[in-house]
Amino acid sequence: MNNGFTLIEVLIAMTVFSIGILGLMALQIISIRGTTLSDTATVAGTIAQTHMEKIINADFYASGLKDVNASNNHDLDSTVNRDYQNMDVDGESVELGRYNFVLNVADHTPIPNTKTIVVLVTWNYGRQIRKLTTIKSLSTASNRL
Repeated sequence: MNNGFTLIEVLIAMTVFSIGILGLMALQIISIRGTTLSDTATVAGTIAQTHMEKIINADFYASGLKDVNASNNHDLDSTVNRDYQNMDVDGESVELGRYNFVLNVADHTPIPNTKTIVVLVTWNYGRQIRKLTTIKSLSTASNRL
């Protein structure tokens, strides 16, 4: 009776072990892709939130909050037919690197003396998007202390 493993048994064990390790490597690659997507989505959300806070604090008649393209009022989610691109509420240009910032404004929507404002931040050539929406009213803007 022989004690120990034969060469064939060792090779089979190493093959099974290698296949298992390759499966774990594939999971690691998927995990890295998920982390990258999460990172870019977080940055886009932060950009959208930062601009939305500026919009909320801006004057109702701020130059960057005018409805300059009334033809898009039926589709404020459009990144093609837009009011402003890569501009802040003061009408100043902003540089966002790989991200694209779109601001759509609809005057007197849903009621008079209000504006519906949609902030869209896209990346990955427009395939990924973060969206925030607010309604700004003239009465809240004029009552600010």
